[in-house]
Amino acid sequence: MFSDIFKQLIQDSGLTVYQISKDTGISESLMSHWKSGRQLPKYDSLNTLADYFNVSGDFLLGRTGNKNTNLKNDKHHDSNSQSHKTIILPFYRTPASAGSGSWLSDDMPIEYTNVPKTEETLSADFLLEVRGDSMQPKFLDGDRVLVQNSESIYEEEIGVFVLNGESYIKKMGRNELISLNSAYKPIQLHEFDEIRCVGKVLGKVDL
Repeated sequence: MFSDIFKQLIQDSGLTVYQISKDTGISESLMSHWKSGRQLPKYDSLNTLADYFNVSGDFLLGRTGNKNTNLKNDKHHDSNSQSHKTIILPFYRTPASAGSGSWLSDDMPIEYTNVPKTEETLSADFLLEVRGDSMQPKFLDGDRVLVQNSESIYEEEIGVFVLNGESYIKKMGRNELISLNSAYKPIQLHEFDEIRCVGKVLGKVDL
């Protein structure tokens, strides 16, 4: 488990969390979340920790007991060095709603998962789980969608949005968020709504 490995590395190093924070630029509060097991580090932070403690990302995640089995130091990592058929992507367990809405925040817990190496997965930044049936037949309840970070998307494209504190996976319309399931009415956007685009949905992946 990452939290146990992280705590052991800190103990073995003889360094304080303050010193590690000063050296790496990672906040003490964020490391506190990691130590408690409430969160996993994002990919960039994982690489920073691996370099700092001179171990591999796989070791930090508990996938190997060999400290020297190193992840490639780039955005995506081939988990099979011979066949190069898979990569690792962050997976957010908290779902995006294809229905009435659910919370999506920057602090929600993540894990890392292997996905087939394709043009779509190489373009994606993370995976997110779909909740609900409003995007049927394209996306079903429980599907894992590939999302590319983006602050905006074009009309008719499908994206992940946070609207007034609730997250949705919807098609972008003109001043509305549209479901693919005709049983759901479009969500109208109003002047005082707080909305942000999290990213563009590229497709889904079967795991």
